[in-house]
Amino acid sequence: MTQNGFRPEVQDEIITQISSFARYGFPESHAASFALIAYASAYLKEYYLAAFTAALLNNQPMGFYSPAVLIHDAQLHGLRVKPINALHSEWNCTIEHALKDGTDIPSLRVGFRYVRGMRQAAAEKLVAERRERRWH
Repeated sequence: MTQNGFRPEVQDEIITQISSFARYGFPESHAASFALIAYASAYLKEYYLAAFTAALLNNQPMGFYSPAVLIHDAQLHGLRVKPINALHSEWNCTIEHALKDGTDIPSLRVGFRYVRGMRQAAAEKLVAERRERRWH
C-alpha cells in the first residue's frame, strides 16, 4: 500500500476495517442464509401445510422435532391427519384431497414408515398387492 501512496495511518485504518468486517461478516452471511431458509419454511408451512408436513415426516430423522411434535403442530394449524390404514397408506406420508363446498381440503395420510418394525419392502409389497386387487 505504501508503493501506491497510502500513508501508514490510512493503511492501519484499512486493516482495522477489514479485520472488523471479517469478524462480523462471517456470522452475517450465516444469518442471511438462515433467514432465507426460515422465510421459505414459514411460507411453505403457511400456504402448503400438508406438503410441508409430509416432506418433513418423510425425511426423518433430520431435525430437532420428533414426528409426534410435527404432527401435533400441523393439527394445531388446521391440518387433518389421517392414521395409517392398510387400504390407503403408502410407505411415505401422502396428501389426500377432498372437496368441501367446492374447496379442496388437503389432509395428510401417515405412511407405513411409521409402523415400528415394518420394512419398506414389505410395505411396498402390500401396496402393490392392494393395487393389483384394486383395493385402493
